[in-house]
Amino acid sequence: MRILQISISFPKNGGGLYKDLALKLKSRGHDVSIVVIDANADSKDGCVHAEDGLEVVRVKSGPVFNVGKFQKGISFLKFPFVLKSAIKKNFTNRNFNLILFMAPPVTLYPAVKWAMKYFKCPSYLMQKDIFPQNAVDLGFFGKRSLAYLYFRMMEKNMLKTATKIGCMSRGNIKYLLKHNKFLSPDKVDLFPNTKDAQPIPCSNKPDFLKKYNLPPNSCVFLFSGNMGKPQNIPLICEAMKYFSADKSIAFVAIGSGTESRKLKSFIAENNLTNSVFIEALPRKEYEKLAASCDVGIVSLDPRFPIPNYPSKTLSYMESSQPIVAATDLATDYKDLIQCEANCGLWSDANYPQKFFENIKKLSCDENLRKTLGANGRRYMIEHFNLDKSVEIIEKNFQH
Repeated sequence: MRILQISISFPKNGGGLYKDLALKLKSRGHDVSIVVIDANADSKDGCVHAEDGLEVVRVKSGPVFNVGKFQKGISFLKFPFVLKSAIKKNFTNRNFNLILFMAPPVTLYPAVKWAMKYFKCPSYLMQKDIFPQNAVDLGFFGKRSLAYLYFRMMEKNMLKTATKIGCMSRGNIKYLLKHNKFLSPDKVDLFPNTKDAQPIPCSNKPDFLKKYNLPPNSCVFLFSGNMGKPQNIPLICEAMKYFSADKSIAFVAIGSGTESRKLKSFIAENNLTNSVFIEALPRKEYEKLAASCDVGIVSLDPRFPIPNYPSKTLSYMESSQPIVAATDLATDYKDLIQCEANCGLWSDANYPQKFFENIKKLSCDENLRKTLGANGRRYMIEHFNLDKSVEIIEKNFQH
């Protein structure tokens, strides 16, 4: 197939969910071209560059990462115009068999709709977070606001426009169908986040602890990835402070996001000597560092009524790290952790004390950590490998 992938994230260096998928599709014999929003691109309609053997067009638009909600909203509104212009300039002499795109943002949909009509081909929506409802849950705007009504209209149009929709979990599918009665169940697939498991880098934990002045022989809890409102940063701060005098436990936070400065400042202001904040790292450096950590942390805001599957789960599983999670009650993520993969300990994010108990339990039991970590890596290889994603796309559109 000839596939046009429209994205807001496609790292130049290292990988990521969407880049890994594009490379896997290419390895299976498909031609993949990428149009990606990039605040650091040279021009608004871009030009084709070769990146890792893929055709990539980087389109300049406003920033969407690590910026305020107003600036992010303005950038989202510009997307369909700059994307359409870039596709017209670079790909109108091509024939594509499939348009591959993700949500959020829902504002990609006008460009996708135009491309489907121009190239006379279907589209596949990789549904990640459910917007704008998640913005309402976090208090960004109300359900009667103009912002909600506008973005909800865009979301409905996007769902109607997509030929098929892939959701991260069965809970996501149920939620989407329940709140969008116009959708046919046949239109929605299970399309989990996937990744090819790489060999685990060798750990040099003693040097790592020494480098960051963390307590010797401590059990290191890693909190990585995006750090925004959904990740319930106040709970992470509470945990760090609760265990501040416990030298058998250390916390390492790696990443970026709208709330990352608050976490970094909290560590400094409270003089938390067993906690450290590290800016986002290139993928290979992150993987080496993560190999020196013992447990991965997943945290979600307890107000969410939408089932979420945090993508950082794959990195933890790949590293054979058990997971300690505190999430909302709506998500079926707890079923993955406790039952399906049996790879960690889960608690209701409304009750921090239980989260702290689980942290202490894992810190004290090395055998439990090893067992749960091995379970997670094994489950990832069997259920969350990239070939599964490609097979789903091929099954739906190969003909």
